Amino acid sequence: MKAKNILIGLLVVIVVLGTSLAAWQFTQPKFSNVSQELDYIVADTIKSSPQIKNCALYVKKGDGSFTWSSAVGIANQDGQAPMTVDTPIYIASTTKLFTATAIMKLYEDGKLALDDPIAKYLPASLIGGIHVYQGHDYSNQITIAQLLAHTSGIADYYDEKAKDGKTMFDLFTADPQRTWTVDETIARVRNDMTPNFRPDEAASYSDTNYQLLGKIIESVTGKPLEEVFNTFFFTPLNLKHTWLVGRSKPQVAPTAAIADVFLGDMNITRIRSNGAYWADGGIVSTVEDEVTFLQALNAGNIIRKDTLQLMHNHWRQLRNIPFQYGYGTMYLEIPAEINWATNVPPIWGHTGSVGAFLYYSPSLDLYMAGTINQTSDNITPIMLMIKVMKAFQKHEPPYK
Repeated sequence: MKAKNILIGLLVVIVVLGTSLAAWQFTQPKFSNVSQELDYIVADTIKSSPQIKNCALYVKKGDGSFTWSSAVGIANQDGQAPMTVDTPIYIASTTKLFTATAIMKLYEDGKLALDDPIAKYLPASLIGGIHVYQGHDYSNQITIAQLLAHTSGIADYYDEKAKDGKTMFDLFTADPQRTWTVDETIARVRNDMTPNFRPDEAASYSDTNYQLLGKIIESVTGKPLEEVFNTFFFTPLNLKHTWLVGRSKPQVAPTAAIADVFLGDMNITRIRSNGAYWADGGIVSTVEDEVTFLQALNAGNIIRKDTLQLMHNHWRQLRNIPFQYGYGTMYLEIPAEINWATNVPPIWGHTGSVGAFLYYSPSLDLYMAGTINQTSDNITPIMLMIKVMKAFQKHEPPYK
């Protein structure tokens, strides 16, 4: 029954995407150039729903021939500060792309093997009994690769219900002032939750996998995760406005507060810095810094291109999200049944639960980063990227 419900959910998402795209194509105005159309797309995004308080978008062609950005709305409700492209944003689960890349760099440097059991790096006090399925304990058999690909079967501490009938997100929003530790999130899975399947039996998104990967990075390097991120990414790529919330600081002090995040009309910004968001979703950045990271990753400037390809080689359909997943990379390809008339190209990158996204379109050589800072809308960010790609398909270079 659960699998059937998941398939129905995926079908609904696909139908909604197809219907929305068709409506958009038949009702949008005419534009003289791509910049004009992109301006309209961002402005129209915030007008489409009263729950979307702000939107930021950064677009760049891989060859450097075109760069564009825009932001609309109010970033901070208290001071009514306007949203700008330089406003820091919580990128949520897009953090997983950084975490996975750090693992792949350690793999490339010979510091770990992807088929290593996680028990080689993590103590029994942390992972003992974390995966007991139908009477069999698989905890010591789970591998790093299975964490990367969400095929471990370990329950998701964040979105799945524990014995108390609540998700961790429920607990966060019920008491936004409370602080949590990463160890507490893992302990909740170990003590109060049930695995979803045997390792490698399926693929199901689980934030717990990436909390454990963060622990492995610290175990292998002997350094805090934020220091590893600084050494691997933030400093060498000159990501001056990127940091791990609550654990490090940006190279350049931000001139504005981090943009507010909403659940419907509820401001839930406070929970994003409660201590639990970490290797699974704790990075704060700007849309430009995000694209700088993804472009460097794609170009082979962080890990080799063959290592990046390894991250792509294992894409599998997730049971609970309409994306395929590799080693820390999401892949979206609109099914041919609804794509034949619209010709939306495939994209890879990562999405965050706050409406954040960071993706690359190989066929268009196009990078896109943005957010709507709204956790209750998972369709609009996808539609936003699709509209951007359709704009580039419509207009001829040189783009203006």
